[in-house]
Amino acid sequence: MVPHPHIASQPVIRAWQPPVLGTVEAGNATGDRQTARAWPAAADLDMGALLHFRSLMALDGHAVQVARMCYDRLYAYERIATAHGSAHDPLRRLALELFQTYHRRDELHDNGH
Repeated sequence: MVPHPHIASQPVIRAWQPPVLGTVEAGNATGDRQTARAWPAAADLDMGALLHFRSLMALDGHAVQVARMCYDRLYAYERIATAHGSAHDPLRRLALELFQTYHRRDELHDNGH
């Protein structure tokens, strides 16, 4: 029997997914690795705001990985801090909104919710 071209004959290997709780390794600007607390699932984040943030950051010359913004606490705060230092007013306002969202997320996570 000839296998169907769209059906894998090998077992499906699931891609790695970020941990929901615990720790993750995050690199800082100097390339050092450190342990940072992981956040709960990204359901509480506004993906539209994150995509807009990525677009505005790109216009300002900075790359943003949206998926990483959802799970890597240190990376998210570094990107938000970079945006807040921008001369682009809409980017600074969005950075402040995101900071408030992330800060609330931290408070909920710290309180065990």
